[in-house]
Amino acid sequence: MSNRSAKIPNELAGAEALVKILENENVETVFGYPGGANLPIYDALRESPIRHVLARHEQGAAHMADGYARVAGKTGVCLATSGPGATNLVTGMANAMLDSVPLVAITGQISRSLIGTDAFQEVDCINITMPVTKHNELVFSSDKLVKALKSAFYLANSGRKGPVLLDIPVDILEESYPHKLEQKAKLPGYNPTVKGNVGQIKRAIKALNKAEKPLVLYGGGIALAGAKKEFQEFKEAANIPIVRTLMGTGIVEEEDPLYLGMIGTHGHALANLAIQKHADVVFVIGTRLGNRAVVKTQLFAPHAKIIHLDIDPAEIGKNIKADIPIVGDIREVLEDINQRIAKKPIRKEKPWQVGEKRRSKLSTRDGASIMEIIFGELSTINQKLHISTDVGRHQMWANHYCTNPDHLPLITSGGLGTMGFGLPAAIGAWFADKDTPVVSISGDGSFMMNMQEFVVAVENKVPLIVLIINDHRLSMIRELQRSNYGRRYTTHEFKSPINFVALAESMGGIGKRITHQKQVAPTLKKALADGQPTIIDCDLERVIKTSHLSVDSVAS
Repeated sequence: MSNRSAKIPNELAGAEALVKILENENVETVFGYPGGANLPIYDALRESPIRHVLARHEQGAAHMADGYARVAGKTGVCLATSGPGATNLVTGMANAMLDSVPLVAITGQISRSLIGTDAFQEVDCINITMPVTKHNELVFSSDKLVKALKSAFYLANSGRKGPVLLDIPVDILEESYPHKLEQKAKLPGYNPTVKGNVGQIKRAIKALNKAEKPLVLYGGGIALAGAKKEFQEFKEAANIPIVRTLMGTGIVEEEDPLYLGMIGTHGHALANLAIQKHADVVFVIGTRLGNRAVVKTQLFAPHAKIIHLDIDPAEIGKNIKADIPIVGDIREVLEDINQRIAKKPIRKEKPWQVGEKRRSKLSTRDGASIMEIIFGELSTINQKLHISTDVGRHQMWANHYCTNPDHLPLITSGGLGTMGFGLPAAIGAWFADKDTPVVSISGDGSFMMNMQEFVVAVENKVPLIVLIINDHRLSMIRELQRSNYGRRYTTHEFKSPINFVALAESMGGIGKRITHQKQVAPTLKKALADGQPTIIDCDLERVIKTSHLSVDSVAS
């Protein structure tokens, strides 16, 4: 039975204290799903200005909080109940962990007296989520609640950012206690390095100065650190060619003469050539150098000295040995470097050349890739958009062809590669910036992973376009079977086609279908003008027949 009726003056129920802390942390929106163990939080939210967005699956709530955090530049918050509610958050937290997104997940837990009895909806979510969170904690005492909440927000959004989970028994949420809401987080053992070591910074500048063919490789850490301005200043002062990872979209415009492209499995030939064959010093900034960027470690800059700057010391040298490691906040370190080279410039009057920079030309003639046309038309829309992607071949195409600076950076799942991420992430992004329409680029396989969240966009009148690249198959799997398994195709086709137009309409949205390449531009523009949740089914099977393209030409 709830203890709230026994509350005396100057005391708050745990759930009320929790909501007060959220308000004090300037939380405006939370995403979640109620259950018996977290229902006291929902009761307390009734009296709060915080907006709650009801997801249709806890994984969707986590991805919404993720998309929100990336656009808002602050910590996203999601709620779930015990047992399956908590386990459904795992994929979303793993996604945030690998992409360094600040997230606080709050789960209800069964009463303390029942823990360990295999009670209804009991699960040990602390041990389950330990590998996919920056920190997690079972709050087992009312007097620890405020400190745990304050610490969660501090941990999530400092150092290398990431997800934090708090598991709170329902009786603590109901129990009244004289909570001290003004106390601050005190974590003596947690002190992330912000300022870079001066000696290492000087060594890095000296190495760049001496290099004949220096190269800068940057990743998503620049955006996470809010260091875009400092990076632009460094780039202009140093005049050094630059390449990026998948997560580095939007930091530098495609037309920048110093920009050579993306490296890695799905990267640009010129960028890979620069790093594999030519560079003698590579300044790595804000990337963990994962295996999609570094396919074979022996081919990564074999002739180069490596300078590696990252906030997380565990990432430096983990995949590629660093000759000059620099641990620190990217913005702080780049500010230091910029001040030093302003006094004593890096003398690269003319950047070295790798080769001719080839730019993809978009065309509507027969034989052109329909996906190239779709993303090319999207990029011609000259208004601010937040674009999310799901995972598959369409993700890589979007990464190459969605180049409008007003649409970048792409909101995408880089580390975990989570199918079903794009739609809920786009919804979360809109709640962070309601003046900007959102577009979710998905494949038919990815979309069906979390398609139930489309109704959330309908309920909240989100100006959303879901662009489904529909080829009735898992095309990335098909591509791998073609290239790695001797064209032995199996279990990649969807034999029961989905009527996505009818699906959209059944949820209260708008459904459109593109069957000819000439329909792409007007359909996109009409959907944006309508400003309503819309699914556009780009049926590649029908467009292929219209355009006389082979299936393989589109899949490749």
